[in-house]
Amino acid sequence: MGVFDCFNREEKASQSKNSVAPVGAVHQNGSCVTSISSKAAFLSEVQNLVDERNRKLDVLKNMEILVIDNSLRETTVASIKAHTVESKRAIFQEIKKCGFKYYFIEAFNAETRMGDLFLEELIADKEDLSGAFAFCEMWERLEDGIPLPDIPVSLQKCKKFGIMNVMIEFDLMYHKVNYKKFDMDKLCEYIKNKVDWIRANLSPKSLIFLNIRDFSNTMKYHPERVWKVVNFLSTLPPEERVTGIAYEDMGKALMDHLAVWTKAVRSEMIRCGWEDGQFIFHVHEQWGMMHATNLECLANGATGIWCAVCTEGAALGHADSCTTILNMIRLGNTAVQKQYNCKYLRDAAIKVTEIASGHPPDSRTPIYGDRALDMLFGEEFMTMEESGTNNCEGFNMAEFLGVKRVVRVTTMASGEMIVLKLKELFGENEQFTEELGEEMRKQILENAAEGRREEYNSAVGLAMLFEQAGGDLTPDMAAAIEKSRDADPHIVNLIGEIKEEWDKWDGRDGEKVDNQLTFDHFYVGFMAPYFGCYRCADSQLGLKAIDMDNDGMVDWSEFKFYLIWAGRQYPEVKNSTELLDKAFRFGLIPAMKDECDRIRGKS
Repeated sequence: MGVFDCFNREEKASQSKNSVAPVGAVHQNGSCVTSISSKAAFLSEVQNLVDERNRKLDVLKNMEILVIDNSLRETTVASIKAHTVESKRAIFQEIKKCGFKYYFIEAFNAETRMGDLFLEELIADKEDLSGAFAFCEMWERLEDGIPLPDIPVSLQKCKKFGIMNVMIEFDLMYHKVNYKKFDMDKLCEYIKNKVDWIRANLSPKSLIFLNIRDFSNTMKYHPERVWKVVNFLSTLPPEERVTGIAYEDMGKALMDHLAVWTKAVRSEMIRCGWEDGQFIFHVHEQWGMMHATNLECLANGATGIWCAVCTEGAALGHADSCTTILNMIRLGNTAVQKQYNCKYLRDAAIKVTEIASGHPPDSRTPIYGDRALDMLFGEEFMTMEESGTNNCEGFNMAEFLGVKRVVRVTTMASGEMIVLKLKELFGENEQFTEELGEEMRKQILENAAEGRREEYNSAVGLAMLFEQAGGDLTPDMAAAIEKSRDADPHIVNLIGEIKEEWDKWDGRDGEKVDNQLTFDHFYVGFMAPYFGCYRCADSQLGLKAIDMDNDGMVDWSEFKFYLIWAGRQYPEVKNSTELLDKAFRFGLIPAMKDECDRIRGKS
């Protein structure tokens, strides 16, 4: 029973010591329920519920996932910044770097779209388009409420450009269609005709998906229509079957309903012998549930997703592949790591967002926003052990993504580490020897002995230490110092603004103003935006990183150390908020992570 064994042992020991009815019996409906039996019932229910959830998590942990990338199309929908051929080319390169074999190239219509022009360029360059998909309509015209059976322009363009893979889209509750005249038997006949045309005119090996565009509404009001389509596709002779079924939700349906509907459709496919049929999902944001919904549908029978690598898209965006796949890896999934270049997904999500919108991702975007790095450095993400229990010492997202661990120069740094920092900031130079590194280390100690709390991790701080220890400034060092001097008055003013905020907290509880803050006041006044949990072990350990004299308080001089560093490293900051942000995200938080690692290494 894992973690509950200890409770069971305590229970048995308690029962052996008590021969009389235990004190604290609870009465319910006239019967006596002891605190022991209540506790046992509680623990049993917790274990059963955990086991039930872990069965779903095991699916996510062990499954492969089909991804049809939609970055070229989804990011143009409702986008303020229009795509160009150049931007599509740049996004296409990111798709390939992620290892996505399949991708949507365009949603064709009668007009010449940017995707048409991009395709012409790819064809001229003899690009392999065997993995390209196009969106196509099942029908384009209606007459008296009945769809016409002619071949849509979108399919004709697939033939023109040599795109052999297709996602055919249709609705089962479109208000302009008379479904009494155009019933599901007629729809299935249309499906068969379009599939036959594709195999005859595009390729016998075409990958074909049928997308039920209004899946959620139809499952709510006319589930029998979905059953008919699924049953028809599932019972076709194996050689006539399509690649799979696609479905989507605009964020309106509840996650629990979508999970149930997903399971029902997948079960029908399996009952009919279509075990190898794909069932892929696409969900938009509306109520803050898109990523959870995506994972829940995958856990209940969906076999893949079609989406962009980032969340950019119509309305509030959609569940992207970067977030979905990294969540699966967080649970311990190794299969997806063999399918895709997962360590590059975060970089691709950032770059595609910038290409599509002209701006970086919102700083609070999970996984690939700037502020996501705060969590990467400040906390360890959890994974699942073989037993299914959470392991707090498990998967470290920063390490997996290859987020660079920065060499930090402190009084504990060796001469060798200091040389590494010199090379990191200024490149190779014949002066950067271990001997000079040792002299710089000694200079740090001398400065500390004289009470000088200098910072040595910015280009400026390290260059000044280098000169103090007898080195001749390189041109890059001289330029960094000169740039810093130009910005000095501005940075001094910004630090002054932060000091004013500091003083509001200093002595807040009636204590004397002494340029010191308690950990509580420092957290509430400055640290809370970056660490969501003050009493978490990592936050408490990390606070010690800023307490340089180990007196249980945060001195202004200790905090100012990081502000000076941020001002030297980022002299272009515009205001005190931005300076504080740089100091925390790139100075304090990495230092706190180092402190956590150091303390854990000793234990």
